[in-house]
Amino acid sequence: MQQLNSENQGRVVALDPGVRTFMTFFSETSFGWLGKDSNLHIQKLCFKLDKLVSQLSKAKCKQKKNLKKAASRLRCKIKNLVKELHHKTAKFLVENFDVILLPTFETSQMVSKSRRKLRNKSVRQMLTLSHYEFKQFLKWKSWENHKVVIDCNEAYTSKTVSWTGEIINNLGGAKTIKSNSTQLKMDRDLNGARGIFLRALVDTPWLRQFLTYVFVSKR
Repeated sequence: MQQLNSENQGRVVALDPGVRTFMTFFSETSFGWLGKDSNLHIQKLCFKLDKLVSQLSKAKCKQKKNLKKAASRLRCKIKNLVKELHHKTAKFLVENFDVILLPTFETSQMVSKSRRKLRNKSVRQMLTLSHYEFKQFLKWKSWENHKVVIDCNEAYTSKTVSWTGEIINNLGGAKTIKSNSTQLKMDRDLNGARGIFLRALVDTPWLRQFLTYVFVSKR
């Protein structure tokens, strides 16, 4: 999470929450991915936790004590990693942007973005709680730093090609989205963040006052 130049401050940024990457961001002058490696590491620990829980249900009395301790340590580690991820991500956003666009979170939409079928209970819980708790934390940090978080509608943005408006219904778990008319490709999460950004500018005209290049006032 490298800090952007100060010239980017005062801008609007759109976020796309994800499975592989915690947050993908897109603004007028920059874009990037936040928590990519951290999110994957946390997911692996969640899979490990579920294996321990499964072993615990089949273990004999002598083994259960050790397995319970191991599971408790792992839960604590996951919780601390998620907290660290939230703090680093929120710090980056409030230090570099004034208006943050964050879509409403739906677990079903999140899971559908993954190439892997997330039947794992711990991963599903992590995704749900992680993104919900992050939104609450980000709103608090934004208020504390005199920034604004706007809840956005994410409908169709993940399936819509942001530069043509085409809707691609057969994306599955693909990492990229491709336009049938232009044959151009873009990272799927980045396309989602860009779509959220552009849609918000249409739905919320007052946001344009924060922009320099996307819209030029007519005189």
